[in-house]
Order: sequence, then structure tokens, then C-alpha cells
Amino acid sequence: VLTETTRASNLPRAPEQEAVTFERAELSFKVDPARKWLDGDATLTFRADRPVEKLVVDLDRNYSIDLVEVDGTPIAASGWRNPEGRMTVDLPSPFASGARATLRIRYSGQPHVAVKAPWDGGFVWATAPTGEPWVATAVQGEGCDLLWPCIDHPLGEPQEVVQHITVPSPLVAAGNGIAEGMDEHTDGSGAGWRTYHWRVKQPNTDAIALNIGPYELLQGDYTSRY
Repeated sequence: VLTETTRASNLPRAPEQEAVTFERAELSFKVDPARKWLDGDATLTFRADRPVEKLVVDLDRNYSIDLVEVDGTPIAASGWRNPEGRMTVDLPSPFASGARATLRIRYSGQPHVAVKAPWDGGFVWATAPTGEPWVATAVQGEGCDLLWPCIDHPLGEPQEVVQHITVPSPLVAAGNGIAEGMDEHTDGSGAGWRTYHWRVKQPNTDAIALNIGPYELLQGDYTSRY
């Protein structure tokens, strides 16, 4: 069950969210359709526009938090909390104006399911007409915190987002921005996986979404007017 904080989107930002510029998000997603499971690993870079003692991001509290780090230093469980879906992380020491902090959150779980997407938010676990898994996310209503730790507000958009989306082979993870390649690999059981890499500048937070299925590439050449 979603909390009211997570179900709502565009709530007033916390003072700590207003005090920073969200410079970069590097997001690794591993999606397992067989288990309806998401493993996420988010590295978020913030610049303090005024002194801050905490970092605050929005993330569905139903995920298990496996690791929290600030600038590579692990934060003990007593140093962070997420009772209602607005996660607060205590900084090891206050950050002065102009300083940068990198917050890493590794999390996992079965994401909230959208029953009538896109009218309600969450994951859609479906099957393509040819039998393969077909997975998508709908976050425009309830917000980016259903998928990744973000600032769920139009003024909290990151300046750059890099995504690494791992899916069972031979599925395809379509993304937005610039495609930066795909890697094939296997896990300990010998199962095949693919990781797709995407990069985009100044995206809307709702545009960071998963679209996974047996897609085929269509391409064409054009002459730019530039």
C-alpha cells in the first residue's frame, strides 16, 4: 500500500530539497519479470546552494534499502529514515554552500503495480503477443519515487540522467536520450542478461521510465538542418 506522500506528486519540497541543485543521477535497474522484482542502485549528485545538514529524496518506503552511502562512506541505519516515502539522510558533516555531495542508495523489492495504467501509477507486468515479457512503468500521476529516489517536483529535475537497465536476454530496454550501447552477460546460473545504457540531459523526472519487451530497431538516415 502506498503512503499518502508517495501517492501524491508535486508536494511542496522539503527545505533540504530546495537548498540543493540536482546535478546528476546515475541509475542502475535490474528488472526480473519472472519474479516481478526490481533491484535499483542510484547514485545522486547534489550541489548545495546553501548550507545543508541532511539530504532528502522521495522513494516508496515499500522498497528494502540495502545500502546508503554519502561520498562513499556508508551511513548506518540510525543515520537515515523513510517512514512515509520521503527519505532523510544525515550527512556525516554539514555541507557548505557550493559543496557537492554524492548520495548512493541501493534498494530492492516488488514495485507497486499499476492496475489501470496510465490512470494509476506503478509497474505493468504484461506479456507480448509473441509470449515474451513486456514491462512498463507509469509514473506521471504518482511520480518518479515509484521507481527511483528522486525529488518528486518539477523544480527538482536532475541536469543529467544516466541509466543502466538490465533485463533478461533477448529482451530490449528502450529508453530516452542517447543510446550508449548494450552489454551481454550471464549470471552465476548461466542465465543470459543484457544491460542497455542511456544518457539524457535535463529530463522531466516523469520521463525516466522503463519500457522492456521484444522490441525491434527501426532506423533511418536524415540530414540535419544544422
